[in-house]
Amino acid sequence: MAGITAFQEAYMSASDDSDFSSYAARKMRYLIFWSFFENTAYRSVHTWSTKFKADYGLYKYTRAIYNPAHRLGDFWQTHLWGGVLDVVNGVAGDGGALPIVTDNNTLRESIAKLWQDTNWQISKDVVSLWGSTLGDVMLKVIDDTERKRMYLSVVHPSTLSELERDARGNVSGYTLTETRADPRGGNRDVTYTETAERDGENVVYRTYLNNDLYAWNGAASEWFEPYGFVPMVTIQHNNVGLSWGWSELHAAMSKMREVDDQASKLSDHIRKYVDPAWLATGIQKAANTPTVTNSAATSTRPEPGREEMKILYANAGADIKPFVASLDLPGALQHVTNLLSSLEDDYPELRIEKLRLSGDITGRAMQLAQQPAEAKVLKRRAGYDDALRRAHQMAIAIGGWRGYDGYKGFNLESYKAGDLDHSIGERTVFQTTKADKLEEDKLFWETAQAAYTGGGEMGLTKFLQSHGYSDADIASVLASPQFAVARGNYA
Repeated sequence: MAGITAFQEAYMSASDDSDFSSYAARKMRYLIFWSFFENTAYRSVHTWSTKFKADYGLYKYTRAIYNPAHRLGDFWQTHLWGGVLDVVNGVAGDGGALPIVTDNNTLRESIAKLWQDTNWQISKDVVSLWGSTLGDVMLKVIDDTERKRMYLSVVHPSTLSELERDARGNVSGYTLTETRADPRGGNRDVTYTETAERDGENVVYRTYLNNDLYAWNGAASEWFEPYGFVPMVTIQHNNVGLSWGWSELHAAMSKMREVDDQASKLSDHIRKYVDPAWLATGIQKAANTPTVTNSAATSTRPEPGREEMKILYANAGADIKPFVASLDLPGALQHVTNLLSSLEDDYPELRIEKLRLSGDITGRAMQLAQQPAEAKVLKRRAGYDDALRRAHQMAIAIGGWRGYDGYKGFNLESYKAGDLDHSIGERTVFQTTKADKLEEDKLFWETAQAAYTGGGEMGLTKFLQSHGYSDADIASVLASPQFAVARGNYA
């Protein structure tokens, strides 16, 4: 993201899609969002940080004291696509991350092959972290003709200087720009540019070195492939109807800045109280009074600067007092606490983590508390899952057309014919502990008992049917010794 040096507040506003979607605006947003994630947003290591603080009227020494961006990024990385993959069969099983729903076992095996060659167990978590933190992320389908394999490459959105989509949101062209080492040798970097565009059923590729056509693949600087589609998919983390997505941080940035600003001022004021300057009037400073600048370390005073008092002398009536403004510390702390509470109200996922760490909430109560965060994750997952499904289809179609191992039986026509149709199945958002499961089972059978008490065997049968029990399962329950005991108790 070289070249971005000056912050512009307009880059953060989505009031005008053309401005919001400009390459300069996107690069600036991605840089700011990532700096919040790594807690460096206010540091001078960023050339734009001084103007960023000035434009928002922030305290000059603002630090990321509360900033929840890292916690948010970690939450979404863990819960969006988190979990262990089955890269052997392409299925999830209990606790798996991405269950593939299809009756076509050959397709399932091809997806598993793609995951293995991609190292998807690691890459999927990069996708969810970049997407949730930056607002956008891309998957590029790589046709590796040298190694005769397919894989998915995670594309950082700041490298896409241009992106064209058709009416259905499919990528129809792009320009990718990034800094690379000069392939001609020498200790220097150059600009790599790659363009792709549709020409009928062909995809025309061109590669450049510092704006001049250059054959980075060692064969050609311009070529075409008859894919019938541009092999790239885009993901908007939060699609708000614009050309580019919103970061999970976007709407709460003002509160994050405010709480960091206020907390930084409060922290510095407390520091002044702990180590104030003193005003001494009517007292002459002794000629041999040591100062921080001339005190020397000794065996009894190894760090003399930590023992110094900052004293200002004045000629007046004898007096001495701390030279620092008074502060309603409890009131100031409550103000910061209110800001934090307001910020966490916007993010149910932050409250969930606090409840989990408290350890004093029942499993059922935790499930109820998790519902808002769970609904939010399921909403975001829809876009990610759909993009992954389309990337699977593209990769398998190309791999089958090339004749690569693991993709036989498929070709480019399979993509159009619907032979690659599948979906990413439902899965839980939050893991259920053994204690939670026992509590759920206890509640289930207490409710079942109540159904029997109120409606006899018919009431119990209807209850079990509503929870997916088959006729055989219900017959087994009714014939069980436990039911016989229950029937005797309520006869």
